Amino acid sequence: MKGKTWLSVLAAVVLLVTAVPATLGPAFAAGDSSTLILLVPNPPTTLDPAVNYETAGGPFLGAVYDPLVKAVGSTKPEIVPWLAESWEKSADGLTYTFKLRPGVKFHDGTPLNAAAVKFSFERMFAMNAGAVANYNTVIDKIEAVDELTVRFNLKFAFASFLASLTSLWGPTMVSPTAVKANEKDGDWAQAWMAENEAGSGPYKLESYERNQQLVLVRNPDYWGGWGDKYLEKIIVRFVSESTTARLMIEKGDADMAIGVSSEDLDALLKTSGVTVPEYTAQTIVEMRINTTRKPVNDVKVRQALSYTFDYDQAVKGVKSGHAVRMASVVGEGLPGYYKPSFTYVKDLDKARQLLTEAGYPTGGFSIQYVWLTGYDYARRLGEMWQSDLKQVGIELNITEMPLATWWQAQASPDTAPDTMMGEWTLDFPDATSQLWAMYYSGNFPPAGSNYYFYKNEKVDKLLETARVEQDTAKRDSLYQQAVEQIYTDAPEIWCIQPTERIAIRDNVKGYEYNFSYSYWFFNFEKMYKE
Repeated sequence: MKGKTWLSVLAAVVLLVTAVPATLGPAFAAGDSSTLILLVPNPPTTLDPAVNYETAGGPFLGAVYDPLVKAVGSTKPEIVPWLAESWEKSADGLTYTFKLRPGVKFHDGTPLNAAAVKFSFERMFAMNAGAVANYNTVIDKIEAVDELTVRFNLKFAFASFLASLTSLWGPTMVSPTAVKANEKDGDWAQAWMAENEAGSGPYKLESYERNQQLVLVRNPDYWGGWGDKYLEKIIVRFVSESTTARLMIEKGDADMAIGVSSEDLDALLKTSGVTVPEYTAQTIVEMRINTTRKPVNDVKVRQALSYTFDYDQAVKGVKSGHAVRMASVVGEGLPGYYKPSFTYVKDLDKARQLLTEAGYPTGGFSIQYVWLTGYDYARRLGEMWQSDLKQVGIELNITEMPLATWWQAQASPDTAPDTMMGEWTLDFPDATSQLWAMYYSGNFPPAGSNYYFYKNEKVDKLLETARVEQDTAKRDSLYQQAVEQIYTDAPEIWCIQPTERIAIRDNVKGYEYNFSYSYWFFNFEKMYKE
């Protein structure tokens, strides 16, 4: 699930994530060399790229929609041309001009030109959902200079603008023809786009069964072309139970799976015909704290909670060594990583001291922790934490929620629980975007991603200044100060940065892990089966 970088999407419909049968039947047999069956733990709440803002949308959005530029690379992000063949930035950093590829068409045959790019962004702005708010604050005007030239005029020299355009969530192009044909009562076709598509990517949507599966078919007219080997059909099944997913991979009823537990992945390592590659990931796992609610509105209580969490056990026990403990407020490995001067460790004596200073010498209160359906490791993190909290007199009540309810709960300080699991994957390769999205007080849900309802005027000022600072050394100093203050204020517990493992049948070829997008993204257009 994305805590994604900029903003959260509110689920409009409550979804129930259920396990699926351990067989798909002969029509969708994994043995078919032209069909790939992928298992993922959660369904997307919507298929609309202007609204979807969660990792669960990755397999669909990455296959159906195209951005102007894309981030590639399994270990080091690189920005490469995509719909745009080339681009120029003005000396003052306020203008970006893109030259589009000629001859590109949407799935419905509409030309993908400068006017379509302008329309796609204007639709996103008008809908005011998903990742749009930050683009609204950054982009002043978009011009279709000519048929294949589009210019973005910025409100300020946002250093991360080009990187932000690599995101799968928001800045992708939609067919103006399809949107206008399916618009109802000025909704920009949002109701229709929630279960249909209007993209230009290598695959088209053939069918969608909410909470069960979506089926993609190859776009023979894809502008990127096709090699001699390719997949005709992609079936994405939503399987919340790790054991079910493991059995389907073992039996050959599925080809690939993500979101499988460490125990089940370890079992698959011993299965003939199955590989389990492991990748360094930029995803982080956190315990989000509602800083508006007593007693966790007290910074000393939040610091105490940070000293009760067993970071090493989370890595070694819960994740079986397939993670590293976090030592900052953002994940390590991307541009924009800054580390505070101290690190929270499990220290129950220190926790008791802070609780005493806060007026809770024996604890004596309870807090709620919510974990997301399909993320069994998060349940086990809660159970581990529950045991340590008990030693300082705090009772932890553990609750499970399906994805849509989880989104709705964290949309308001009144409905957000005391603590809830978070898994955050950056939209684009720039860690400083997370600092703005998650800790600036102007980004409270439902429009923003400050899920903690955290506000510190000093942090706000530092982030505002750093965001427009063009001198690299000065900008680094500002961000370093912001990270120090955020970490001290402890609006969350920064737990672990997991590696990512994928279960994959060894006859699947051509898969490339993408460090920027996480294992929720698949380069289907380069994949095939032997």
